[in-house]
Amino acid sequence: MTPDRLVGLERVLNFRDFGGYDTPDGPIARGKLYRSAHFHEATDTDRARLDQLGVRFLVDLRRSEERSGEPNRWPGAGVRSIFSDEGPTSVLPPHLQALLQSDLTPASVEAYMHSLYRDFAAQPRHIQLYSEWFRELARGEGAGVIHCAAGKDRTGLACALTLHVLGANEDAIFADYEYTNTAMDIDARLPRIQARMEERLARKLDPAALRPMLSVDPAYLRTAFAAIDEQYGSRDGYLEVLGVGARARQTLRERLIG
Repeated sequence: MTPDRLVGLERVLNFRDFGGYDTPDGPIARGKLYRSAHFHEATDTDRARLDQLGVRFLVDLRRSEERSGEPNRWPGAGVRSIFSDEGPTSVLPPHLQALLQSDLTPASVEAYMHSLYRDFAAQPRHIQLYSEWFRELARGEGAGVIHCAAGKDRTGLACALTLHVLGANEDAIFADYEYTNTAMDIDARLPRIQARMEERLARKLDPAALRPMLSVDPAYLRTAFAAIDEQYGSRDGYLEVLGVGARARQTLRERLIG
């Protein structure tokens, strides 16, 4: 994994190109597939840099209360923003609700993350938005961005499925997923995140218990894949639900490989 995947931005985290991996048909194109955290704190310089990337559409995987609490400051009118208001809403995001439990240990937080990943694929909002992501990519009319709050969990599964569709091997899929830990520089950011969460929750937090939530772990993605296999038979079975059958897969490969 090379650092040139990261796009240098001032206040947008984890924005990177996840093309370039090898497939049996050739390398996945660069400059077409981007993943990111939210754009609520994007500076004028960030927006100018992002406007240069040729992005045609953006899929925002966040829930409605996340979007209203931290509205994106990018993209502008020239980029189609796709989102969903489907599903339950709450004042406190689920990950912060999990941190309110009395038995807050690294093991309990890790168990929570596995439960989160186990449920991702079947959520109607994700089915809708993942489907839209692939449908827009198949148009082949410019680059796309997919993101959530941190660009690591909901986004991580979407990107893993995208690389699978395009023929990347498991090593590449997991390498891209794990690169979030480097891109986000968790060690440097942990104290500030901990302070912000403690203020919002009015309780002290163990940084060791926070780490499983703030980072990615290959075991989380394997949990998501296992749940997909159990519920849909295979990743390809799930992709059929998303509208990505053999014909759509061929179109995507024609658009995004080489």
